Order: sequence, then C-alpha cells, then structure tokens
Amino acid sequence: MRIGVDTGGTFTDLILANATGDIVATHKLLSTPDDPGRAVVDGIEALLAEVGADHQPHVVHGSTVATNALLEGKVARAALITTTGFEDVLRIARQNRPSLFALVPQKPAPVIDRGRTVGIKQRTGPEGQTISPMDPASVSEAVETLAGLRLESIAICLLHSYANPDDERRVARAVRERFGDAVHLTVSHELLPEWREYERTSTCAINAAVAPRMNGYVQRLAARLGPDRLSIMASHAGTLAVEEVGDQPVRTILSGPAGGALGALAVARSLGHERIITFDMGGTSTDVALLDGEPGLTTEGEAAGMPVRLPMVDLHTVGAGGGSMAWVDDGGALRVGPESCGADPGPACYGRQAGDLVPAVTDAHAVLGNLPRDIKLAGRMDLEVAAAESAVDNIAHKLGLGRIETAEGILAVAESTMARAIRKVSLERGHDPSEYAMVSFGGAGGLHACRLAEALGMSRIIVPAHAGLLSAVGMLTAARSLTFSIAVVRTLDDATCEAARRPGVLASQILPEAAASLEKQALAWFSRYGVPETDRGRRWQADLRYHGQSFEITVDLDNTDPIASFESEHERLYGYNPEGRAIEVVTLRETASGAAGTINFPEIQTPQTAAGPAILRDRSSTLLVREGWRASTSAEGHTMLTRMNGAAS
Repeated sequence: MRIGVDTGGTFTDLILANATGDIVATHKLLSTPDDPGRAVVDGIEALLAEVGADHQPHVVHGSTVATNALLEGKVARAALITTTGFEDVLRIARQNRPSLFALVPQKPAPVIDRGRTVGIKQRTGPEGQTISPMDPASVSEAVETLAGLRLESIAICLLHSYANPDDERRVARAVRERFGDAVHLTVSHELLPEWREYERTSTCAINAAVAPRMNGYVQRLAARLGPDRLSIMASHAGTLAVEEVGDQPVRTILSGPAGGALGALAVARSLGHERIITFDMGGTSTDVALLDGEPGLTTEGEAAGMPVRLPMVDLHTVGAGGGSMAWVDDGGALRVGPESCGADPGPACYGRQAGDLVPAVTDAHAVLGNLPRDIKLAGRMDLEVAAAESAVDNIAHKLGLGRIETAEGILAVAESTMARAIRKVSLERGHDPSEYAMVSFGGAGGLHACRLAEALGMSRIIVPAHAGLLSAVGMLTAARSLTFSIAVVRTLDDATCEAARRPGVLASQILPEAAASLEKQALAWFSRYGVPETDRGRRWQADLRYHGQSFEITVDLDNTDPIASFESEHERLYGYNPEGRAIEVVTLRETASGAAGTINFPEIQTPQTAAGPAILRDRSSTLLVREGWRASTSAEGHTMLTRMNGAAS
C-alpha cells in the first residue's frame, strides 16, 4: 500500500492506494503550520485506522517547508564562500527586471547577508584553466572568520568551478575539518555544475538557506515513519529519497504543484486529452501550467524572486486562493490577496476568527450561496454563513456597496488575477487557450472554473474525482528520478551539426566524454537506490542556442532530430531563425528514473449529466456549473464540463 500526502498552506490531503494502484481511502485535515509533520502523521494514522491497516505503507510526501522558509524569511543563518572580487554577485544580480517601467525597481533581498560572505584568493578560467592558484592562507582565514558567526549552513561557490572543481573540493575539505557535522554544506559543483555565475550562486545560496530547516523536518518525519518508507516529491515531478532531500532541499521548492501536474495529466489522458491547462486553486495560492502530454520543465524557475537553475515544472503561481483575504487599499480600491488567512484562523466561515472579521474568497462564496449551507468543510467543519456575512459587511461599508455586490467584487478581483496567470502561460507564449482543455482541481478550483474558462474562450473543463486531493493522487504516479548535468559550451560546425540531427548522436558521438561522465553518475544512482535493470529509464537533453545569444532552448536527444526541434521551437518563440548562424551546445543532461507508479479510480457511481446552473460536490471540493455549461460525470467520478453554443460570458 502507498499513501500520497500533500501539505498545503490550509489543508493537508492524503490518499491511500493498494498495491495495484486502486484508490482505497482519502482524508483531509487542517494543516499545522507550527509543525507540518503533525498533520501528516495524524492524517496517516486516521487513514490507516479507517481501513483497518496494521502496517505502515510507503509514503510519498509533497512539502511546502522549503518554500515557506523562503517566503516567510525563516531561513538558516548561512554563509557564502566565493572567489575574491565576487562577494557581491547576489546583490548585483541581473540587469533584467520583472517590471520594466517601475521607477524604483525592487530586488529581492539575498538569502545570505553580505556580512556572512567571504572571498578566497583563487581564479579559475571558463575552460578550467588555473589563472591564479588558490592561496591556502586565505582559505584558512575565511574558515576562521566564519567559525565565529554561529552558522547553521555554508555554501561554497567559486568562479567557474563547473569547469574545474578542484579548488572547491579543497575548500569543502577545509570547512568539514573545521566544522564537522555542525553545519550543512552546499558545494556548487555537486549541486549545479553549470555555467552562469549568478544563477549558480543563487541556487546554492537558497539551498544553504533552507537546508537545516528542511533536513530537520524530513529527518523527524522519517524517524516517525521509517526512512525506507518515505519519499519526497520534487519540483521536477519525480521523487527523491530522504537523504537526497537533506543534501539538496532546493529541489523541493515546487513539491506540491508538481504532484498536481502529474495527477492532472493522468486523469486527462484517461479521458483522451493530452493538451491541458491546469488550474490548481488551493487555500493559499493558485498554480497554473500548460502541459502538452507531459509535465513541461524549465531551468529558469524562481523562488521568492531569486533564480533556481535546477529542473522544475514550468508553472506560474499567484497569491489568490480560497483563503486569500479581501481588503481596501489607500485609494479605496478592492484588493484580494496575496496575504492569506491560512489554516489558522482560516476564513471567517470556519468560525475561528476573533475580533474584527476579515473576509476571504471562501467567505464570498458562502455569502453568494455557492457553498451549500449543509456542507462540511474538509468533511468535518460546519459552514458559518453568518460569520462570512459579517466579514463581507466589514469591507462593504468601506466600499459603500451592498453585501452581495461586495462578495461578487471579491470573486471578480480574484478571478482577474487567476485569468492573468493563465494568459501568462498560454497567450504570452504563443498558445491559444481555446485549443486546450482546462483541468480544474484543488479544493476551490471548481468554484471558479466556468467563469475563468469563459473569460479565456475555453469550452472544455475536466474536474477530476477527488479534485481537492489531486496533488496527493499525482504523487503516487511519480517515479523516483534525478537529473545530472554538465556544462559543455561547444559550437557545432556544419558537418557536426548535420550529424547531430540523428537521434542520440549528439550525446554519444559528438560529446562522448561529457556523456560518459553523466552515465557514470546515473549508474551509481541506479545502484545506490537498487533500481532494477528492467525499470531503469534514461532521458537525454541538451540546451542549445545560436552563437551570440545569451539564452537557450532545451531539446530532447532521444528518438528525435534535436536540431530540427531547436529550430522549430526557436521560430515558434521568436518568429525567426537567423541564417548562417552557428548552433552551440551549452549544457548536456541525463535524467535517470525508476518505474512510475499507477493509480486507478474505482467506479463509484452511475454516469450522469446535468445542465447548469447547478452545484455538484464531493468530500473534497465543490463544483459550480454555470448556466450554458453541461456536466457529464463518469462512473469514476470525473466530470467533463462542455460549454454549449450561445452560452453567456
């Protein structure tokens, strides 16, 4: 048996499947932000008691501990060791900025203070050559300086160490000799052996900043459950072992949303859909992604505004969830989010707020009657409509509006934020959302799906069974996997470029040394985790660009022409391909993976249809079917919404 556990800002969701992948039981309870593991353990015990299980199954867990540490500023006291002269790389950052027209652009504060950043005298060139030998005295001085700073974690990131890691290894050895196991150590060539100094340093700094908290969390959880019975969902839509997360927790930044992407794909495929836009609305935030048959990955992700260069599901997150609070700004305008009331105290309709009641998105739904009055929130809490009405009234008085107008305004503002997020991953990247099916999930997703689809010109919506638990479902389909990478930076001449068009040739024949290095790491990983030969999967990819460009496009190398794929994607993204410009390979990657899990939704009902307006509900979510939509629910509980001709927008 296996249990998928997704810990969100408001609820912790659990799903139990048997050995053949059949869903046996589900459970939802309020998260415990002060100790996230408490809700996990309590939920597992409740789930096992419900089915009468007498043994501990394997648990796949999606955690927000690393993400929350960054967002809340509750990071470790960490230090950075770098090459002398590059101590300010985290503050200089990049010239590009998210808001081009901001008169006073704001940069995120680095997770490691300048006062805890030290330089050592050494210089390695981009080809791995030694320009200036490392000065042992400067290493000793740097280590002793850090020894007096009461540190929990240290990151080492020397200039061009991806090309020659020898100096980093010497510095790491000196740190370990001085500190032992008293601090967590992040070494850049072990975490991210790729070029681009700022992104590599940022990724290492973030890893160092969240490592002590995340490592402590997974170790405590593993002690309760058993280390061999716990896997952690990673941002790249694969799972990691406990010790891998302890070393590289930055790989879990998008842990929960990655599970949602997998769950959405599994359900969509079962219904004959490959091209989907996911809409995952939880209590604290909303995650959206565009998927074309598989989870799209990016190495240009961010965490709290800082770059993370490791592979992660390519999605966009906004602070608009069921618990997002409504407020009035200094100009008298209605705003919603990004601050959330979370699990404690939760929206006013939970009946747990004290003092002046503050309305959340869920309260607006309660006021408008979108949530049936006899509903049990999370299967056990009564809906306090009177409290929701009082909370909305508090905002209505400031706006000079009535209760119903204010509640409708709260939903309109939240939905405009979510619609912008979907446009960002679709229209702004050259994809027409009307050509995709929306997969709506999360506890609050079904309440907004129809209006969002109408605003975006979409006519098909899939609402999976157990929609409020889908991220936990997706985690049970994930394979254990890890991506290894190496910087190569090689220009392909005409003959080499033509040869590289044949599948597999770029890695095996044109870059054989780099490929051999990656394969050696993959084989060691397979052996370490006992992955049987028959279950071993390999995926080769490369980052390509035209000579002179400062950005790359990732292409597959297996069973395809990578050059044609690069040219096609470049033209789709930028509208042209430069004539006579040489192509460069920047990074080579190999992803090693084990067997993926399976999940089966049992037949639980007689298929049925309903025309809107209607409200459909199950234990984990509520679906609002607007007028002009027809809902068809399968025997497994999946609902397909189809927009009928002439439906109002």
